Amino acid sequence: MSIQAIKEEVSKLSRMEQAELMHFMIELLAKDDFQLSEAWMEELNHREEALDKGESVGKPARDVLSKYRAH
Repeated sequence: MSIQAIKEEVSKLSRMEQAELMHFMIELLAKDDFQLSEAWMEELNHREEALDKGESVGKPARDVLSKYRAH
């Protein structure tokens, strides 16, 4: 499966499922000696909790990335 196909499938997931996948990916990277600082871990946990509680609304990655690619 190509990266593009994976991205398309991920975009179909609910926000909760996307957050769960993001958490999985971070843990997967951590297994490769990738180290997040304690502050980043706290921030990610805070964001996950906000998503779980419905206190945060995500934006599609393509919207966020297109903003920065334009500059």
